[in-house]
Order: sequence, then C-alpha cells, then structure tokens
Amino acid sequence: MSYSTPLEPSSSTASLLGLHKVMIEARNPQRPVVGSWLMLPGASLARMIAQMGYDFVLVDCEHGNIADADMHTSVGAIAAQGVSPVVRIPAPENWIVKRTLDSGAHGILCPMMSTVEEARKLVSYAKFPIPNAQRTPNSITGIRGVGSPFAPAAFGQAMGEYIATANRNTFIAVQIETVEGLENCEEIAKVDGIDMLFVGPNDLCSSMGYPALDHANIPEVQAAIQRILSASKAAGKYAGMFCTSAEQIQARYEQGFDFMNLGADVVALAMWNADELRKLKEIRP
Repeated sequence: MSYSTPLEPSSSTASLLGLHKVMIEARNPQRPVVGSWLMLPGASLARMIAQMGYDFVLVDCEHGNIADADMHTSVGAIAAQGVSPVVRIPAPENWIVKRTLDSGAHGILCPMMSTVEEARKLVSYAKFPIPNAQRTPNSITGIRGVGSPFAPAAFGQAMGEYIATANRNTFIAVQIETVEGLENCEEIAKVDGIDMLFVGPNDLCSSMGYPALDHANIPEVQAAIQRILSASKAAGKYAGMFCTSAEQIQARYEQGFDFMNLGADVVALAMWNADELRKLKEIRP
C-alpha cells in the first residue's frame, strides 16, 4: 500500500532537531521508529532505558506513576543520552502542555483527542507566539509562555535558539481512541501543527463497545485502526501504534505505521518475573 510521506528531506527540514529529526532519518534506511514506555518514576531508570538503543522513551503521565517533578528529572535524563524524550500528558490543558514542554520534552502525546477544536487548542498551547514581523500566511502561532531554562538544554540550544526554532522542532501527537475521535480523525489529521495520529487500541476498542483487550481479534476495531492510519497518511502526517512485542511492531510497520513502542517498564518487569517464577515450579513444591 502506497502512502504520501509526511515530510520529505529538504533544506527546510535539514535543520530539524529532536523527534522530527529522528522520524526523517528513519526513512534512510527505511525502518520503524521504536521507543519504550516509562510508567515508573526515577532518573536512573529513565537513563538506563534510554541507553538501550531506543529512538525515544515516552514518559507516561496519564496512566503512569509519574508526577510533575519526576517528569522533569526523567525527561532530562533521557535527553542527556541523546534520545528523544516524549511525554504523554494526562489532559490537553494549557498549563500541563506548558509544564511538559518546559521540562525539555521533544514531543507530547495527548490522549482522548476527539474533535478538531480540541486539536487546534492543543497546538496553540504548544506553540510560541510568532512576532508580527516574522509571520507568514503559513505560520502556526500559539500562546505558549516563554521562560524555561530546561527546554533549551534538552535540545542542545541556547535560549534564543530554542525560542526561534521550538515551533518547528516540537512534535505534537494525538491519540485517537474514542468513537467521536474516530469519526473526526480525517479532519483532526488535517489540523496544522498536528504531526501524528496515534492509535490507543484498548480505549478505542472499549469505546466501540467491545472488551478493551480483545481489539486484535475484532474486525471492526481493526478496520477502525486502518481508517486512522489512512487518515494520517492522506493528510501527510505520521501514524503511531501502541505495541507490546517485536512481532507486533513488524506487522504494524508493514501495515504502514511509522512510530511504535516496544512494551513498557512495568510490562517487562511483570513478564520477566512471571516467566522465571513459572520455571521455579519445576524445582519446588
């Protein structure tokens, strides 16, 4: 299946930083962009996972046990390893978006995106205002406040450089995981400033009236996932998918998805312990 590509390498994209740069570079050679989900707090844990060879580490502030201060330390630890820190915010609130980007996150993932209006507001929260003299008809301006000394460091920039380039380099992804979001996904994908639609399969399945964890076996849910993927590509945007194994990543990449995670820290802990305890049953009563 052939899709249009979101961004082609050019003089305008050659200077991209952060996750935008990673997404472009993954095209040559062609490969999926793969990261890990971080649900537990701690800079040491974040640093260790970032050293494993992932393209990004996502700090989960929606369902994870990660508060504001822990988010800041985790984002800094990940960025220091040359890996893109992405934060899943708990809600599309202005102050949350500001705190997240001020921590130095290369990108944000916003859950439960259901309408075009919500998507436009999210973009405005994530973008700095553009001075009138520098605006063009295609400028995407916003209401983000200026002041964080931490964000420039995460991009390896001085404050002035960061302010001048953050609107271009900050990556904005939204999760389509409600029936309303599914029905509006084509228009959400067209919103200027939205870089990726990301499928939350459990909540999408649940919203459609099925058991959340059965999504892989329900044709209607798989058709909805394909619809979101097609909407992303038709709008020239990236598509992301939640995965829990290398086999799932391979299958979704072949389907056309660009950006996927390989499980999570708590998943790895649970699976390893379960496997090893199962082996012990052979040598203890």
